[in-house]
Amino acid sequence: MATKHLVFIAACFLLGLTQVNGLQLVNGKIKITIGTTSGCVDTVSLFQTQLIETYNEYSEFLELDFVPWGRTLWNADGSFSCQFQEPDCWANRLHRCALDMLKGNQDAQMHYMSCEFTQPRPSFLHTSYQCAQAVGLNLIDVDYCVNNNGDDLDRAAQLASQVPMATINFVPYIVFNDVIDVPAHVQARSRLKSMVCFALAADPSTNVSGCEIE
Repeated sequence: MATKHLVFIAACFLLGLTQVNGLQLVNGKIKITIGTTSGCVDTVSLFQTQLIETYNEYSEFLELDFVPWGRTLWNADGSFSCQFQEPDCWANRLHRCALDMLKGNQDAQMHYMSCEFTQPRPSFLHTSYQCAQAVGLNLIDVDYCVNNNGDDLDRAAQLASQVPMATINFVPYIVFNDVIDVPAHVQARSRLKSMVCFALAADPSTNVSGCEIE
């Protein structure tokens, strides 16, 4: 009985935390913005231990927005400096191109990014278009985009990452419903599926139940 009581208290605490942090449906969706960089093992971990499973379970309720920029600096001469050197810059540019070409198809975007953050991590470790090919993109178009940087894709990613990175200062950063909240980010790194489940369960229209703290 005592164990059940403690589990109930913990569940109520996490539910309260999701509500305080604004983790609830907005127009039927929970928006999750994730700032990534291709060379980051913490980003790999987020995909492999949290995001893929959460998306597979609750994709109909999620709106994902990936920002492949990380700690990139845009130099005065138009070049980029990235946390994990040139392979990181090149792969991040590829990610931006591929995501733009897949806009409007969230499943394809998720498939693509999951591919990039699963071994053998094709773009970062092998300068490969393998994941772009896997989602059916035209590789000639992809290659043209990758090799013509400095455009609106880069400006948009730079702008989108400025405030989250200044506030959270971690890659990958996680933002729910466009509300930058450091405690929610920290929780999501290890409890994303639970947080999403409890937030959905709080809305009877989702028919989501049976949430657990994992």
